Amino acid sequence: MKQHQESTGEEKISLWNRVEFFAERQPKKAFYIMFGMIFLSVLISIGNLIYVQKVSVPEYEKLKKENVLKNATTSLGVPIRETENIMDMRDALKELEYYRGKASLSPSDSVRIKYLLDKYQINKR
Repeated sequence: MKQHQESTGEEKISLWNRVEFFAERQPKKAFYIMFGMIFLSVLISIGNLIYVQKVSVPEYEKLKKENVLKNATTSLGVPIRETENIMDMRDALKELEYYRGKASLSPSDSVRIKYLLDKYQINKR
């Protein structure tokens, strides 16, 4: 029973203890592995920096020239404004239909009709 506990105790050695044990037994290999990891990390960092400079910064400059940052706040209201314009135009068309059905037009009716036709650029037939 004791042998079984000792064997399981050896299996439960933590990863860090294994690394220390490996470094004590083979210091040269441990040094090369650590140095390689540091070197690889530096290469990846430099590659990432170059990528950010070549891709992200010019893209940001291009978007800045197009005023994307300024348009982003106003672009959210565009669909609302368009919907309001459509609703206003429908109301104007209803009003024009009302005037079309009227037997006689007053001078103010004529002015209102001209205003609506000019405002919404409706073709006169």
